[in-house]
Amino acid sequence: MSQPPGPPASHEGFGAPFDPPEGASPFNPPAASAPRPGYGYPTVPPPGYGSPAAPQPGPYSAPSGPYAQQPGPYGPQAGPHGSPPPGGSPGGREGFAGRPARIVGAVLAALLVAGGGLWFATGGDDGEQPAAGGRDRPASSPAADGKGNATDRTDSELVGAADAARAKGEAKVRWVKSLGVDLPGQALTVHGPWQSGDVVAHAVHRTVSGYSARDGRKLWSLKVSADICAAPTLPTGDGKIVIAFEEHTENGADCSVLRMIDLRTGRAGWTRTLPGDGFSEIQRDVAMSVNGDTVTYARAGRVLAYRVGDGKDVFGMPAGPCRPFAFTSGPRMIAATSCAGLGDERADQRIQQTDPLTGEAEWTYDVGAGWTVDQVYSTDPLVVSLQKGDAWKAVALRADGTLRAEIDLGTRDIDFGFADYEVRCGGYQMVTSNKDDCAGVAADADTFYVSTKRRHAEFDIDNKLVAFDLDTGEQKWTVAAPLGRRVEPLGTEGGRVLVYVAPTKKRGGEIATAEAAGGDLKTVLAHPAYTAGIEDGFAGGKIDYANGRSLVTRSVIGLEEDDNIEVTTKMLMAFGE
Repeated sequence: MSQPPGPPASHEGFGAPFDPPEGASPFNPPAASAPRPGYGYPTVPPPGYGSPAAPQPGPYSAPSGPYAQQPGPYGPQAGPHGSPPPGGSPGGREGFAGRPARIVGAVLAALLVAGGGLWFATGGDDGEQPAAGGRDRPASSPAADGKGNATDRTDSELVGAADAARAKGEAKVRWVKSLGVDLPGQALTVHGPWQSGDVVAHAVHRTVSGYSARDGRKLWSLKVSADICAAPTLPTGDGKIVIAFEEHTENGADCSVLRMIDLRTGRAGWTRTLPGDGFSEIQRDVAMSVNGDTVTYARAGRVLAYRVGDGKDVFGMPAGPCRPFAFTSGPRMIAATSCAGLGDERADQRIQQTDPLTGEAEWTYDVGAGWTVDQVYSTDPLVVSLQKGDAWKAVALRADGTLRAEIDLGTRDIDFGFADYEVRCGGYQMVTSNKDDCAGVAADADTFYVSTKRRHAEFDIDNKLVAFDLDTGEQKWTVAAPLGRRVEPLGTEGGRVLVYVAPTKKRGGEIATAEAAGGDLKTVLAHPAYTAGIEDGFAGGKIDYANGRSLVTRSVIGLEEDDNIEVTTKMLMAFGE
């Protein structure tokens, strides 16, 4: 791959003064995001269903993607914002998809405890054995001043050392943020990042924090009384988010308290405690979404919608046998619906476009007997993942909900994570079930992009980027990953598809592009080798890119035996000039 060119002086960079258009964010221009496996209503814990959310402007906003997310400072939030674990199965966590969240949490905890952390192969292993755990691993490049490896550094020391060690053609490490606190002995999902104006925010455990996209300074921090358990993948166009946290701190607490937060100021707005619904012990998964000024809270057997601005009721669960169990965020409110009254709870599901002010369906697409809604890979154009047993396909739908094309994605085993293609959804979320948080998929007006599953990383058997025609469902072209690396699509920009080339322990990740007609990958931003070990330790993290700058964020944290390691664990890294 060619060396990345220096950024044009005229390019608007992340964190630069920016007046984003309404509904966009400098960090994430509209990009596609994808949902997770769908599940049946009302008592069967669904694998999760997803849909793209609208992007919001921010320094890292991503170019257009399957979900056209709201722009953010760092670009596409894949799956908008993000990227679940590299080895993940089509609709989510590899080997976990389709299972109740509590089981996922238990399995994850076991993995974390086993090695003091969590590790998933994201790139070639360069002949080295994977480090145990999601803790940061030492970068392969020694510190320029010989005082130790990258993970020994404070955030400011790391930035300085990385800059001193930077090779020609490598991007600058703009800023780094560590966790900074000790967490309880459990694995925790990192919600976000959310981007609005110059603010990048995320939520960990019981705290929501906002940072400057320009230099990483902490701008504000807001604490809640119990564990944060759900939140939309995207904020509103004016930078507001509604989080859900547990009703108390004891085991078994329901995810039932909502609070609105203004990301630009860090100020809390309204708080609302939801009444019990009788399903909390059966189905704890909560999916949240934002459409305009409407926020939805949904899980099997229950749908509630409120105005983000003041918390007032908008609509509730519709009557009849067919009921939605999750929605997508963004300009189009796409619902995954199950018709339990028509027979098998999982045997009759539908895709609907919904009015965010009334909750009424504007059109309905029947996915077919036995097929279930898995994910929404893109809302514009609309591309939805479906599964039936081990069979897996995507359907492209027109604006009126009629079938445009079917794309055969081969097979997928939800119990063991076997799949022909690799899409990472949901990060390591153990409680929430958003459907618009997939990474590894992208779409433009005519083409759907996905990457093949990398099966044998230890033998340098690499994966490929694959393009499918949205009018015919046929494969158009493939591009192989560089030797020993893994690739996945991030979004589309200017007639090209943006691609993330995953790091190894010795080489930093790269942002590359491929022309819409296919051809070799071209590197546009090369992350430095000095921080490769840390970036590689972000396996399952989220990658946002825009205007020559990228942001890499961690998706899970916790269970470190050494509290100091946990406190100093790197959570966000920003690259570019």
